[in-house]
Amino acid sequence: MAVFLAAVVAFLGGRAWKGYTPEGGDGGSLLHSLKGSPLVWVLSFLLVVGGVAASVVVFVSGPPGQQALVSGVLVGVGALLLAGYVGYGTFTSTRAHGHTNAVAAMLSAWALGTLFLFAITASLLLA
Repeated sequence: MAVFLAAVVAFLGGRAWKGYTPEGGDGGSLLHSLKGSPLVWVLSFLLVVGGVAASVVVFVSGPPGQQALVSGVLVGVGALLLAGYVGYGTFTSTRAHGHTNAVAAMLSAWALGTLFLFAITASLLLA
């Protein structure tokens, strides 16, 4: 928890708050241009697919100790991808429908909370 807190403080402390404008400023940042590039999206998708494929090969052909580790990694990566897809998708969809950032963040948190409750329920029922 302390590492997470330190990461959040470092991330927020490193931002240029004096240059912030609610309208979005000039929009010429590197991150903004990378986010809109289809090449970046395709390469990142291929990287994720390659990583999952390599993990599956190691899972199938590796020794039992390695299989347990790789299965945990595969479940963790899958859970992170699902949470990111649901959270970001809900936020973006809500913003596209004309709602404010606060409403979009609330709905995104609600969707992620629902996923968390489903995970707890499945853990309790299947354990």
